[in-house]
Amino acid sequence: MARWLTHCHQVHVRDVGRKALDLLTEGLGSRPGVANTMRTPCNMRLVNRLRTRWCSSSSAASTMDYLHALSPVPTMIFQPAIPQVPIPSLQDTCQRYLASQWAFLNPREFAETKTLVGEFEKGAGVDLNNELLELNKKNSHTSYITDFWMDVYLRYRDSVILKTSPMTFITNDHRPEYMDQTIRATNVIVSLLRFLKTLREDKLFPDVVHKNPAVTDTEGFWRSFRSLSAEDAYRHAVDSSVQPLDMSQFTRIFNATRIPRNNRDELYKDDTKRHLLVIANSHMYVLDVLDSDGSLVPLQDIRANLQYILNHSSSLPPPEHPVGYLTTDHRDTWTRLREKLLAACPDNEETVRLIDSALFCVCLEDDTDDSKEQLARKGLYGNAGNRWFDKPFQLIVTSDGQLMTNVEHSWGDGVTLKRLFTDAYEDAVSRPAITPGGTAHTSSIDSSKSVSKLEFKLDSALCQGIKEAKANHALATSQLNVQWMQYPRYGSSFMKKCGVSPDAVAQLALQMAYHRVTGGVAATYESCSTSMFKHGRTETIRSATAETKRCTEAFYKNSGVNMDKKRSLVQACSDKHRLLSKEAILGQGWDRHLFALRCLASVTGRPMPAVFQDPAYANINTITLSTSTTGVSKSSAGAAFAPVSPGGLGVAYTVTGDGVSWMGTSYSASPSLSDFARSVHEAYDDLYEVMSYKT
Repeated sequence: MARWLTHCHQVHVRDVGRKALDLLTEGLGSRPGVANTMRTPCNMRLVNRLRTRWCSSSSAASTMDYLHALSPVPTMIFQPAIPQVPIPSLQDTCQRYLASQWAFLNPREFAETKTLVGEFEKGAGVDLNNELLELNKKNSHTSYITDFWMDVYLRYRDSVILKTSPMTFITNDHRPEYMDQTIRATNVIVSLLRFLKTLREDKLFPDVVHKNPAVTDTEGFWRSFRSLSAEDAYRHAVDSSVQPLDMSQFTRIFNATRIPRNNRDELYKDDTKRHLLVIANSHMYVLDVLDSDGSLVPLQDIRANLQYILNHSSSLPPPEHPVGYLTTDHRDTWTRLREKLLAACPDNEETVRLIDSALFCVCLEDDTDDSKEQLARKGLYGNAGNRWFDKPFQLIVTSDGQLMTNVEHSWGDGVTLKRLFTDAYEDAVSRPAITPGGTAHTSSIDSSKSVSKLEFKLDSALCQGIKEAKANHALATSQLNVQWMQYPRYGSSFMKKCGVSPDAVAQLALQMAYHRVTGGVAATYESCSTSMFKHGRTETIRSATAETKRCTEAFYKNSGVNMDKKRSLVQACSDKHRLLSKEAILGQGWDRHLFALRCLASVTGRPMPAVFQDPAYANINTITLSTSTTGVSKSSAGAAFAPVSPGGLGVAYTVTGDGVSWMGTSYSASPSLSDFARSVHEAYDDLYEVMSYKT
C-alpha cells in the first residue's frame, strides 16, 4: 500500500495480448477488489483459486505436509515470461495528472499548474523519461519502480506501526469447538506450514486470475502446460483467458525480517531455519516446527508446545522491559539500540538472530475483545511487548480463538497475503490438524525441552530506551480513533442491477461524506495491484475526480438538481472510476510514473523540475482520504489501517452482495470520525433513492 509515501512524489504494454487486457478489466463494475493491498489492498477480483475436486484424488495431495491441492505444473512456470510493468507515455501521464488536479484547483491555479505541466512535458520531463526508459531496458528482470519503491519503505524513518503496517481480520471458524485458542492457532500454523512446504517444493498452484474457471481450472487444462516453455505457457494461459500474476513476493514471506539500519533498513531472510517465534505475556519462545528433512513435526506436538508456552508465560510476571517495544520506535533510534543490544553480550546476538530467522511470529493474547474496534486496535498496535513488528506478518490469536494479522509492508502487498491466508484458512477449516476431543491432539513430547525461552541481557541504556519507546508508543496510539460501520440496506447486487460499479459507488459515498463534513474535496488514494506484471507492486486510483466533485455538489443540501440529472451524474462517476481502475491495473496511472521521474531527477543531481515544486503537486500528494477495499473472500473479515496524514482519514471497506462495511480511522486533527461515518450512511441512502428512481 505504501500509502504514507504519497505525500512526498506512447504507452507500450508488452504483448500481454488483448485477451489478457479484457480479462483484467472486464467485470470491474462487479469487482470487490483486493488490496492491497488489505485490500488486500488491489483492484482485481481474484477468482477463488484452484479449490477443485479433481485435485483431491491425487495420492500425493493426501499427505499431511502439503496443501490438499497440488499443482501438476511448477509453481513458477509463468514467472520468467511475465512482462515488465509498462512505462506510460509522458504525454498520457501529464494529461492524467492534470485531469486529477481539476477537482482541487480554482481556474487560476489550474492554469498555472497546466503551464508547469506543459513545460515539463516538452522540457525536463523528456530527458528524464528517456533515461527511465533506458534504465528499464537494462533491467528487464524487474520493474522500473522496484528500487525507487523499495527505498520508499526502507528509507522511511518513522515508526512502522499504524501508517505502514495494516492489520487484517481472519474469518472465525464456523464451528465453536474449533475456536479454542491452541486448537485454532495450531490448525492455522500447520496450514501455513503446509503452504510453505508446498511452495518450496514447487507444488503450489501458480497465482492466476481465471475468466472462466469452469473451463480452465481443470486437470486437463493444467496438464496442457507440462511440455511448454515459460513464454509458450504464458501465451497459452493468456489466450485461454487465464492471467498469470507475479509471484516474486512469495519468496519473502517466511524466515524473514526487516532489520533497522542507518538511513535505509535491510530485508533479511534465512531459509535454512525451522523454528517458529511465539510471544505470550510479552515473553518470547522458539520451537522447531519442521524436521531436519523439511517435514512437519508431529502436529499434536505443536499444540502441546503452544499450551506449554501459555502455561509457562502466565506463571511468570510480564517482563519489566519487553524488547518488542523497540520495534515500534523511530527507525534510527531502533538501529542504535539494536546495535547496543547485539553488543551487550554474545547471547543477545544469538537471540536476535533466532527472532530474525524465525519462519513467522505468533502472538498469543491472554484476553479477548468483543468489539470490532478493539480487535482492530489489537491488530494495529496492541500490546507492543507482545509483538515484533519487523516480521513480514504476525499471526495474533486471542484467548477465544479470533485471528488477526499485522503486516510489515516493505516486502510485499495484499494480493500475496490474501492468497496465503485464503489457502491457509480453507485448509485449516477443511482439513484441521487438531480436532477437539480426539486422540490426535494428545502428545507425549516434553515441551520443557523442545521449547526454548528467549532471554535478553539489558543494560541501563537499553532499559531506558525501552521505557521511552513504550511512552512514545502509548502517545502515538492514544491519538488514534477507530470506528466500525455496517450498511445493510443494499450492496453490490443492487448496484450491478443499476449498471454501476460497486467500488465506484463506495468511493463516491466517501467523497460525498467528506464534502458534507468539511465542505471540501479530499485528496484520495485508492490502492490497486499491478501484480499482472513482473515485480508489480501497486498503482493509485485517484478516485476524487471532476465527476465525483460535480456529483457531490449536486447531492448537497438543496442543490435543485433533479433526479434524472443526479442519476446521470452517478453513472458518469461510475464510468470514470471504471476507466481509472482499468488504467491503474494496466500500469497506466500517473502516480508511479511521476514518482519515478522525480526520484530520477533527485538521484542524478538534476535541478528539480518546477512541476514537482508546485504547491498543487504537494497538495494532491498529501493524502487526506486513504482507502482500500479488502475484497470478498471466505478468509477475510475486514482490515484496518491508520490515516497517512495528521488530518486525514483511513477507510478499509468491503462491498458484499447485500451490504457494505468499513473500518474508519482518524486522529485528533482529522474531521470527526463519527460525523463522517454518519454522513457515509446518509450518502448511501441518498444514492439508493437516485439509483432506484424510475423516470
